[in-house]
Amino acid sequence: MGKLDITLRDAISRIPQRFVQILTGQKGKAILDNTFPAVKERKADLILQLEDGSIFHLELQTKNDKNMPFRMLEYYTLLKQKYQDKPVKQTVLFVGDGRPNMPNSLQVDNLSFSYQLIDIKTISCEELLKSDSLEDKILAVLCDVKDFERYIKTLMEELSKLPEKERADYIRKLWITLDYRPKLMIKLNSILEERKMPLTITEEMLEKNPFFQKGKQEGLQEGLQKGLQEAVVRLHKKGRSPEEISELLDIPLDEIKKFLKLKG
Repeated sequence: MGKLDITLRDAISRIPQRFVQILTGQKGKAILDNTFPAVKERKADLILQLEDGSIFHLELQTKNDKNMPFRMLEYYTLLKQKYQDKPVKQTVLFVGDGRPNMPNSLQVDNLSFSYQLIDIKTISCEELLKSDSLEDKILAVLCDVKDFERYIKTLMEELSKLPEKERADYIRKLWITLDYRPKLMIKLNSILEERKMPLTITEEMLEKNPFFQKGKQEGLQEGLQKGLQEAVVRLHKKGRSPEEISELLDIPLDEIKKFLKLKG
C-alpha cells in the first residue's frame, strides 16, 4: 500500500463529517468493522460459453432459498470480472419436488439485479426424450412426465443397447435423480414388480436409496402403503421434519405422524 493510500485511509477513518455529508447528504454515525472474511472458493454448477459468445451460468436448486439472489449476484460479479467483454446470462433451475417460490431479483438501494428462474417441471419430458443424449433422457424424469411407465420403458430400451458397465452407470444416475421424485420411485417399484421389466439393480443401490423396496408386493395397495411408510421413516431419519415430509410426498401431516408414531 502506497503512502497516499495510507494517509487517505487514516483520514477517512476519523469520520470527516463534511466530506461524508457531501457524499451522502448525511453525517456519519459510527465506524463499523471494515474487515471481511476471506472469500471462500465458489464452484458454480455449470458455466458455458454459448454460440453467440455470451457466458451462461446455471445453478440447480432443490429447495427454495430466500437468499438465492445474493448468491447469484456474487456469481455474477465474479463472472463479470473474469469475462468483462461478454454478456453474462444466469438461470436458476428448480429441480425440487414442490414449486419454486423464491425471489429471482434484487431491488435494493441503487442496485437492480435479476436472473431467470425456471421450474424444471414446466419442461416437457417428451422434448428431452427426443434427444440423442442419454443425459437428457435421465434428466427428463425431473420434468413434466405425463406417462411415467412409457418413459421407463423407452429409457430401458435405450439402456439395454449399452455395455453392462456403462448401462449400470446410467441406472445409478437414474436412481440418484429419482431421489428428488419419491412418488415416482415408489411407482417405479410397482412397475418393475408388475411388468417384470429388465433392470439390473445392485444391492448397494437398494440399500442406499430410501424409496425402493426389496421383496415382492402383496397386492398393489399394500405394497404402496409399505413403500410410503418406509419412505417417511427414512426421510425422517435423514433429518426431514414431518411437515417437510408431508409436503414432499403429498401426504396429510396426520398420516406422516401416524407413520412415525408421533403425538400431537
